[in-house]
Amino acid sequence: MEVAANIFKFDTGPFNWYLIRENGRFTLVDAGFPGHYRAFTEGIKSLGHSAKDLEAIVLTHAHADHIGFAERLRKETGVPVYVHQADAKMAARPLQVPWLGLISNAWRPYTAFMLGTATVKGIFTLPHLTKTVSVKNGDVLDVPGRPHVLHTPGHTPGEIVLWMPEKKVLISGDTLVTRNLFTGKLGQPQLASPILNSDYKTARRSLDLLQELGRATMLPGHGDPWQGEMREAVALALENSKK
Repeated sequence: MEVAANIFKFDTGPFNWYLIRENGRFTLVDAGFPGHYRAFTEGIKSLGHSAKDLEAIVLTHAHADHIGFAERLRKETGVPVYVHQADAKMAARPLQVPWLGLISNAWRPYTAFMLGTATVKGIFTLPHLTKTVSVKNGDVLDVPGRPHVLHTPGHTPGEIVLWMPEKKVLISGDTLVTRNLFTGKLGQPQLASPILNSDYKTARRSLDLLQELGRATMLPGHGDPWQGEMREAVALALENSKK
């Protein structure tokens, strides 16, 4: 589904990942779980292309539901996999998710559904990344979409968002989401629950970096797209975090 000009989101349940198209070439942002590989191949085929038209994979962070089929695709195509330097070691280890937060809330129907989906889609057979390219805050990646890297640590130490100023599109990863991962409820921009963040105070402070981006289409790692002033998105997230 095209959610912004030449940016496509694939329907894989609770886990979002995106393709950016530019001049017939693509950047994949995040990669779901290994079981979503077929959705990728069928999706890019539906756009009249194939994996050979991919130029890069960019990970917003190194949790398993974002690494997904990235290693398989890297081996098949030879494209670089970009991840923030603070998450590079995490990307090289399997089963990186906030287990305490998820397991302690597995009694909740939606969280149980997410864990079940993760199991069926291959979290326990997910290959770790064997080769990555490190990025840092302020980098402009020379890949389709030319995304600007903004380092927003807190959910993980190397969490990033990707800002495309010409498109006015922000791929926010798990820095800001629009779905409550415990109830499944869709809504306004919000931080993930404190127990799902490696450092919740830092996650809150990282939102300062988004205040001055202006009006944008925000594409989160979980939930639906949101449009509006990013200052408002930050205010809503901070207000919701107090409840």
